[in-house]
Parts: sequence; C-alpha cells; structure tokens
Amino acid sequence: MLTLYMVQLGGRPKGRLIEQHDIFFGVANHVSGLIADINSHWPEVKNKWHIDSYRAITRVDNYAIRLVESSNRTENNPDLKLFFINLGGYQQGSFEEFHYKLLIVATSQAAAIKQAKQSAFYKQFTFKDKDSSFNAASHIDDKFEVDIDEIYNVNDLISNAQLLIEPICDAINESISTSEDKEYVGYLSIKNLRKLS
Repeated sequence: MLTLYMVQLGGRPKGRLIEQHDIFFGVANHVSGLIADINSHWPEVKNKWHIDSYRAITRVDNYAIRLVESSNRTENNPDLKLFFINLGGYQQGSFEEFHYKLLIVATSQAAAIKQAKQSAFYKQFTFKDKDSSFNAASHIDDKFEVDIDEIYNVNDLISNAQLLIEPICDAINESISTSEDKEYVGYLSIKNLRKLS
C-alpha cells in the first residue's frame, strides 16, 4: 500500500565539517522503497546518507491522511492542506540553533503559522539578549520573504499521488487507523534500510 513518509536525513557533503540534515517527503510501499528518490533529492551525499528518523504519515492531529491517485481524487474537503513547518529557536547560553518540525493541517499558510506560534517550542525557545544586537526569537526557519515561502504544502512535495485529508470522525467509517503515527528515531544506514524491504 502506498504510504506518505516524512524522513529526516543525515549526511556530510564534501567540504562540510559537521553532519548536515534535511527533511524528505516521499511515497512508497515501504520506507526502503525511497532510496532512489532520496539519492535524487540529495545528490551531494548519494548513497552516503543515513536516516535519523522517519514517520509513515496517516494521521495529523484529528485528521486522517490518505494517498489517492490524482485521477481518483475526491474533493471531500479541498480547503484542507497539510503543511510542513520547520521552527528554529534558541536557548540562552547554548551555541546552537534548535529546530522543531511540525505537520499542521490548516486551510492556509496564515492559519498554519498561527497554529505553529501556539506550540510550546515557539514559546520556550526564545529570549532577548540585552547585551547583543542579535534577536533570539523563535521563528519560522528559512523564511526569506514576508510571504512565508519556506512553509511547504506537502502535496506540492510529492509527485505520484495526492493527499486526501479527512476529519477522523469521517474517516472512521472507512476503517482508517485513528491511532497516532509511530515515529522511528535512531540511526538507520542505507545497508540496514535495504534489509527492511
């Protein structure tokens, strides 16, 4: 069964001093089926990356997430979108920018941002250093323009299917899992990923 996966990748491109990370969204029958797509997504570390965490996305808050072929898409609630948001924040005394990844179902980017700003991370990872010109406020990471270009509609990140987002109460009638998605966290090499298939 085709499933939407969110994968946190780690790798060290040539010339980098420390491990770099990226998030990848892909569609496959199993997470091991994403290897070729990940290599295309991040060619600088082709076959030299690893997975730090992944999640098969079937539920976000009180919404069921399903994949359907574009031709079979039913407009159950066309206004709902699944957004991926990468929050960045700071703690006083730490030489680090911390990140928190969110999946939010909302009708617009503005509504998704409003929800993100209510998160505990957004409120806790911010401070004002009176002795510095730096602003250490939490922020939507990689926001280069006023119009929030770096908040992603997940449907735009996948090519071989479309998302169907339904309130859980509607989805129960179709036997969709209503349990929380399991997150797999820990180092997973390509070699061990291939063994999972």
